[in-house]
Order: sequence, then structure tokens, then C-alpha cells
Amino acid sequence: MRALVGGTARLQRTIGEAFFWAGLLYGGQCFLHWLQTLGVLPSEGLLALAIVIAPTVIFVGVLVMIIIKDHKAPPGGAAARALGSVFQGAGLANLAMAFVFAYGAEAYDAPGLWLYHPVVVCMFQGVAWYVAFNVLRKSWLGFVAVGWFATTIALGVLMSNTGAFVLVLAIALSALMMIPGWIIWRGAERA
Repeated sequence: MRALVGGTARLQRTIGEAFFWAGLLYGGQCFLHWLQTLGVLPSEGLLALAIVIAPTVIFVGVLVMIIIKDHKAPPGGAAARALGSVFQGAGLANLAMAFVFAYGAEAYDAPGLWLYHPVVVCMFQGVAWYVAFNVLRKSWLGFVAVGWFATTIALGVLMSNTGAFVLVLAIALSALMMIPGWIIWRGAERA
């Protein structure tokens, strides 16, 4: 029954590793953006451009390596496939919303619309972790879900304070994505 719900260790390792790297890279990116709001790092020039582009380029590379390494992982049982689908669906929804916010920001000359995208990302993460909590009945997954929902609300309140906004996002990505990813990844390694 545990294998049915949790999937294989290899599948869990893949998911955990992807979450770990996403949390590390994008949490780090938000921390660097916070330093930009403080004037510690430049907001223009090559370094500023690298802060915007490098995490995604690195993450895509890491993701390709993870997928190649684990492409033959057994899919697991029905519940494992359902959980995987929830997280994949949240990712696809976030990608679709990125296009929506990009279009809106450009069409209405309102770059501030982009700030709503991370709020939506956090909300979808909360939903996905809440489903995982309900399926697996592990309390720590519920705490992660609550953390994402609290982050969603905090970001909505901090919309006018860019520095606090990106700092909260950096902390959330580290605490609610990187650390749970590490737990799942290392738990699968021990299994």
C-alpha cells in the first residue's frame, strides 16, 4: 500500500531533486533581487541580467539532467501518478499564467502586473501540497501547504513593498520548496 501511494523511491528522488534545485535557484534569485532593492547589487547591467536569466538557464539544465537520468523510473501506483499529475498540473498552470501576466504587463504598460505571478505560483503550490497532505496523510505536508497559503497572503499584502516582497518569496522558496525537496530526495535515497 505504501508503494502504491508513495510511488517508487526513484520517482520520489526525481521529484525531490527537482524541488530542491528549484527552491535553491529561485530562492537564491529572489535573495539577490532583495539585495538589489537595498542597493547592494546593481539593478542594471550584466550582473542584473545574469540574476534574471541564470537561475532559469541552470534549472532547465538541471531538470534535463534529472529527466535523462530518471526517464525509466517506474510510474508507481494510481495515487503516485495522481500526485505527480497535481504537481505537474500546477507547473503547467504557472507557465500559462506567466504568459497571461507577460501579455497584460506589456499590453497595458503595467510591469507591476508581474508581481502577481509569484502570488499565483505560491497559491498553486499550496493547492498541490494540500492534495499531497490529503492523499499521504503526513502532517509535515500539511504544514508545507499552510506555509504556501500564508506566503500567498503575505505577498498580496506586501505588493507595494518590493524589498519585503522578494525577501518573503526567497524565504518561502527555501523553506517550502528547497527543504521539502531535500527531505523527499534524501528520504528516497535512504529507502
